[in-house]
Amino acid sequence: MPTYTALTTLIGQDAAEALAEAMERMDPEPTGVGVFEIEDDSGLWEVGAYFLEAPDQVTLELLAVAFEAKSFAVSELPEVDWVAHVRRELSPVEAGRFFVYGSHDADKVPTEPGRVPLQIEATVAFGTGHHGTTLGCLRAFDRLIDQGFSPARVADIGCGTAVLALAAARVLPDALIIASDIDQVAVDVARANMAINELDGRVECLEAAGFDHPRLREAAPYDLVFANILKGPLVELAPHMARHIAEDGLCILSGLLVVQAESIEAAYHAEGFVSVAREDLGEWSALVLRRK
Repeated sequence: MPTYTALTTLIGQDAAEALAEAMERMDPEPTGVGVFEIEDDSGLWEVGAYFLEAPDQVTLELLAVAFEAKSFAVSELPEVDWVAHVRRELSPVEAGRFFVYGSHDADKVPTEPGRVPLQIEATVAFGTGHHGTTLGCLRAFDRLIDQGFSPARVADIGCGTAVLALAAARVLPDALIIASDIDQVAVDVARANMAINELDGRVECLEAAGFDHPRLREAAPYDLVFANILKGPLVELAPHMARHIAEDGLCILSGLLVVQAESIEAAYHAEGFVSVAREDLGEWSALVLRRK
């Protein structure tokens, strides 16, 4: 069965959400409508919908005019076995000592001493290690471990699949490690990945927004915090990060574009952090900052 997409962009969150609501009343009715901020400081929002029948082009054009959006781009998606496709595309990722792989590449896992395999399945939706943000965090963590950094308390905020918490659990056997995400599905996936890697129960996995959980507050201050999220949440998190990281503790931040790195650093400098390192991978940056 074919699937059709209709995508447009417009200025402002309120207008985008209103357009999405109007699209939900279309005939044929979409199977899903999404609203996403384009993270480039342009103020643009993307509105997209999926249909099982070709959407009415006239209705889409009228909606675009009514909400001052660009004309919709309509596409028919080919029928694809997405799991098989993703597995083919997701070759193993190497980030220093870390080797991130799916079960379909189990025969490629290195056996040399010092290598750290992390199994993350392609069937889960967020955070396989292939994205430049996750790769940047893993590489930054790897370099810190090489420098002798050995944090006793670690938090992975917005953990997704918890690949970063998993990496910490592998190389820091005595550390207290907590992974949290605002989405309960991500928390369930994180727990599943711990079990797959024979680390069941090694990491506490919690549903929370930022540090907003009694257990996260109780376990503070942290020597290391990962936060691989987005620019807006990273900026909002800055004062909370300062309150929950130990003096001289580090945070590794990503989920941000290269063009956003300086503004993120400024937000954290204002909260008493100093920049330690930065790596740009394509259009994405990973930052390491220390709390003074």
